[in-house]
Amino acid sequence: MRDEFTNRLGMFDTSLVNLNKPEHKLIWENQPPLVFTQKVTAAATAVTDLRAFCRKQETDITGAAVDKHREEREAIETAHALARALVTWFRDQNDETNAAKLDLSQSRWRALRDQQLLEKGRLVKQLADGVLAGPNAAQALTYGITATAATAVNKEVEEYAAVISAPQADIADRKATTGQLRAQFNAVEAKFAVLDDLILQYGTTPAGRSMVLAYQAARTVLDLGAGPQPPPPPTPPPT
Repeated sequence: MRDEFTNRLGMFDTSLVNLNKPEHKLIWENQPPLVFTQKVTAAATAVTDLRAFCRKQETDITGAAVDKHREEREAIETAHALARALVTWFRDQNDETNAAKLDLSQSRWRALRDQQLLEKGRLVKQLADGVLAGPNAAQALTYGITATAATAVNKEVEEYAAVISAPQADIADRKATTGQLRAQFNAVEAKFAVLDDLILQYGTTPAGRSMVLAYQAARTVLDLGAGPQPPPPPTPPPT
């Protein structure tokens, strides 16, 4: 969330904390104008809802990225192992055409883009199935080309396919939510603007005036979101 919104949310919180100090509540809670009490409750509810909305906007997308990375690693490890067995098999059968289709080092597997990796992993399964359905299936078993290995490749590759777009989808959701933030904040600000007007009626006593001034001070947006800044460089000595 941008610093602007973090600071505005902090201002809403500070304003409510100020109003709910015991000495201030004695002045306004269920006191004329009675609508002020209702409006404070409405503003507090709006801030709670706004905070929930902000949490949705700040949903961490690293979880989806971690899942994708894990499934990618497992798919590569499984497919690469069976692919090397198939390369050896095809070369022993003098089938350089099919051997060349899978003759990739593990580093080259890792360099494949998402869709390329899926296609290559599915090709491993397809070629393994073809060998196992052929006349030399029993001999292929001695190379480690088994139905179990082919099924494992299919499982890992399709699990990778299931999460391949998850990080992008989360980013898209977050972008859509971010686009609504300003409207959400402005709606809450409108509720506090009503409080700004109504609270003036409590300024007829010294305690009331003190509360009004404290509330108005709390309604100032402070720039607290950027974090500490590095110290300025020392001024060079005069030449």
